[in-house]
Amino acid sequence: MAEADDTVPAPRDKDAERRSKRAERAARARPAKSQTGSPKDRQGFFAFVRECWAELKRVQWPTRPQLIQATVVVIVTCFIVGVYLYALDSLFSRLAGWLITQQAG
Repeated sequence: MAEADDTVPAPRDKDAERRSKRAERAARARPAKSQTGSPKDRQGFFAFVRECWAELKRVQWPTRPQLIQATVVVIVTCFIVGVYLYALDSLFSRLAGWLITQQAG
């Protein structure tokens, strides 16, 4: 059996050490966040809402015909998938019923 003294320690990763030291320094340098909402936080919230509103103004909304076409496509697709699932459910229900009667009889 090999002794513990024979093992060679793994080389240290200098970059990893530097990154961890930087992270520790940055964590110490950050001031603690206050638990109460400061005016700056409220300004940040209102700025966020303002930016969201501006983004919604830039959206290219669909025209009425495009909206109707997309709605029809969704409804037809839902109907087709529903019929497909109903058919599979009916098939597997009958198959399961048949298997149960075969095992019981």
